[in-house]
Amino acid sequence: MATDIKEYIYYRSPIWLQNIIVSGQGLLFRYRRADERIMREFYEFLIKSNRWTTEQYRSYQLIKLREILKIAFNNVPYYRDLQKELRCEPEDFKKPEDISFLPILEKSQVRGQEHLFLNETIDLKNCLAGGTGGTTGTPLKLYDIREGFSRRWAFVIRLRHWAGLKNPFYPRLAHFTGRKLLAPEQSLGKPIFWRWNFPGNALLFSSYHLTPQNVPYYVKALNDYHPELIDGFPSALLAIVRVSRRLGLRLPSPQAIIVTSETIFPEHRAEIEEAFDCRLFDQYAASEPSCFWCDCEYGEMHENPEYGISEIVNSVGEPASPGEAGDILVTSFLNPVMLLIRYRLGDRAVRGSAARCLCGREMPRIEKIEGRFDDIFYIPERGYVGRLDAPLKGLKNIIESQVIQEDLENIRVLIVPDLGYNPETGQQLIHALRYVVGDKINISIETVDNIPRLPNGKFIAQISKVKHLYPDEMDMYKHKA
Repeated sequence: MATDIKEYIYYRSPIWLQNIIVSGQGLLFRYRRADERIMREFYEFLIKSNRWTTEQYRSYQLIKLREILKIAFNNVPYYRDLQKELRCEPEDFKKPEDISFLPILEKSQVRGQEHLFLNETIDLKNCLAGGTGGTTGTPLKLYDIREGFSRRWAFVIRLRHWAGLKNPFYPRLAHFTGRKLLAPEQSLGKPIFWRWNFPGNALLFSSYHLTPQNVPYYVKALNDYHPELIDGFPSALLAIVRVSRRLGLRLPSPQAIIVTSETIFPEHRAEIEEAFDCRLFDQYAASEPSCFWCDCEYGEMHENPEYGISEIVNSVGEPASPGEAGDILVTSFLNPVMLLIRYRLGDRAVRGSAARCLCGREMPRIEKIEGRFDDIFYIPERGYVGRLDAPLKGLKNIIESQVIQEDLENIRVLIVPDLGYNPETGQQLIHALRYVVGDKINISIETVDNIPRLPNGKFIAQISKVKHLYPDEMDMYKHKA
């Protein structure tokens, strides 16, 4: 059944049936995408490796690096050809840093040529298929296996353990991300902006209906639910905090909050922590199985070395100096299906101090991530809207796109078209955006040869020209008074 037919049926179903459908997807995730035995076994390993020394991490990374190079050189077309050119063997790599002998891999090399990076010994019929988002530029087709997905999920569970959750696998969870949970017309008459995932023990909230008028319904649902963990986009939580403070609404106090996908500024972190009376943990990852970085109990972000090798390099591809921002290159140990080695994510970061963190872990520290500073939009019909990548996943024949809010009534989308792009693709993009921004705002599309970068080369996927017109009581760009 085509995705649009599934959406048609879902959106026209009563809420009770939508809860069953969402729970069915949760059951599918729990028993088809993730293998609980593998997940729990790898989690136990991560709890043990949690206190390794630096040298233990380095030894582990070298073993895993040689393992993936053996797979790549033998079974992956791109790397098989590269090995012939470089004349190297996995045993020639004597330490993790020797990975720099290999060239940096750009997203443009992979897009449209994904088959060159696939392990020929694995049948794609047995794989999990996915993709990257469409707003940050070039969407990719991604493939993984259940075992790899289960091990990646174990890192999330370890972070929940760091956050102090008694049941890190299935805590009582309130989730705020980019899922399209509601049909637009449902939000008009029934102020129920959430759906249940019973197998996941989770209440899923829409991030696309956070108007000042709707926030009290969100707050009541949160208080009735009493979540142990709240996770998702920080922009959604900040909107709830700002409106709740203005209206004098009491927020629940979960064990922890975990945010992702957007930059969390120190003043916003403090504001959310004070409002919910708990610690906030940030995490950094990507759709591509690439890396996993997360906060410890002391608010310091750490690489998770068991996930793979993370590099931060300067403009000539050499390791960035302390305090210097550089491009993030990632090499995952967890995906034997699609191998992306020294893959440039497109984000930038600054390494942290080499001194041991107060948490006692010898995992490398990250001082700052500079790659997720897209503007948040305010749409009068919908309230604050954060990342737009989730609704745009799956769109094809677009190399890059940038969404610009010209004023409160007009949005302009710049598109760098790929071969095969046609007006129908543009209409699909408009349809996807309509779900997020509603029907009252004008959307225009403009095809361009390229999208301008900032002087540092950073790509901004969402730009607002009217932040000064946003309501003061929810101004996401002001510091706390």
